[in-house]
Amino acid sequence: MAFVIDLLCFLVVPLLCWRLVRGAVPLAVLPILTGLAVAIAADRFGFDKSVLGPSPLGDTIGWLGVLALAFSAGLETRTTTDHAPRLDGRLVGAALAALALPFMVGFVAAVSGTMDAVLARPQGVSPLLSAAAIGLCLSVSALPVLVGIVRELPVADRPLGHLALRIAALDDAILWSGLGLLLFLHRGEGGAPLPGGRFPIAAIALIAAMAALRSRIGRFLPDHPAITIALGVAYLAAGSWSTATFGLHELLGAYFAGAMAPKPLAERLRPELVGKVALFGLSPLFFAHRGLSIDGAVVTVAAIGAAMLLLLIAGASKLAAVHLAPPDASLPATERTRLGLLLQCKGLMEIVAATILAQAGLITPTVFAVLVTLALLSTTLTVPLFRLATGRTSTQTAAGGR
Repeated sequence: MAFVIDLLCFLVVPLLCWRLVRGAVPLAVLPILTGLAVAIAADRFGFDKSVLGPSPLGDTIGWLGVLALAFSAGLETRTTTDHAPRLDGRLVGAALAALALPFMVGFVAAVSGTMDAVLARPQGVSPLLSAAAIGLCLSVSALPVLVGIVRELPVADRPLGHLALRIAALDDAILWSGLGLLLFLHRGEGGAPLPGGRFPIAAIALIAAMAALRSRIGRFLPDHPAITIALGVAYLAAGSWSTATFGLHELLGAYFAGAMAPKPLAERLRPELVGKVALFGLSPLFFAHRGLSIDGAVVTVAAIGAAMLLLLIAGASKLAAVHLAPPDASLPATERTRLGLLLQCKGLMEIVAATILAQAGLITPTVFAVLVTLALLSTTLTVPLFRLATGRTSTQTAAGGR
């Protein structure tokens, strides 16, 4: 019965709400918004939110879904290059700028102490590590959600969308690497010894083999659905187990397993389909439960104000980065703006990153609530702002042609 209630509240209700608002709010953000609303209502009206969830089975399904989502994000980095611009120094520079500037802005905002009322670091955590965690979340570009947005763009806007995907794929790889580094440094800061024994050696050997075979075994893999699925599950399990063995997070391994999959395998696994099933069918329970886990008392006017302020400075710094270091020097200013608006989409990857950081103790529950709110606002505003910029661009073009 608990699972049925969980399913109704956090999978069926968000879907009905999405139908009710006629798609004005992205379906991907509604489960966590529902969970957050329940958490706030439970605090304000004093009822027990645990009667609605999470259920053990719902937790398991949601966890498997977010593992599949991280895996599909890694797979996307292997397949999005087909229609994307060629990787060159300028494109890499643009990707680094689009990541570095929002990271530095978030890092400075956190370490300066100007927003300590909301962004205070946890007890016993280095201020630099905590500030880096916040900066990392502000620099995210949501690859899986962005893939869905680009697929819905008009044909004329697809080249710009593919350019955004190319940059987001590079940034995503750096994001997950940065997460791994932060967790490793935090583990050392806490005095936790590195794991010993045979398992870590086996994990290193497994990761090294996956990396070495990444571009060598693709042509030898049989093109059979059952074998493809079995290999995909094996890659996902191997990656997740390897990072968990080192005391890092399973989601890091899931992402890098997808990124290290041979390209033919990645294409046959159809990451867009895996991502859709995970995003809309399984992981909503994970994200709803993350929203439900938030203490409604920390969602104050100050926290919401901080989320809006951080959204503004993160979005502005992302736009500034694209204007200062465009992937193509001939890209007009209006196109740079539209590209920046696509890249500022945080999507669910920021919530995944914030969840990992919160579980590791690098950010407080209040900061987690702020980052979740920021991600919800950013994702909801991406398409309307892009359409607004596109409309203005079209108007200016039409006026110039008269």
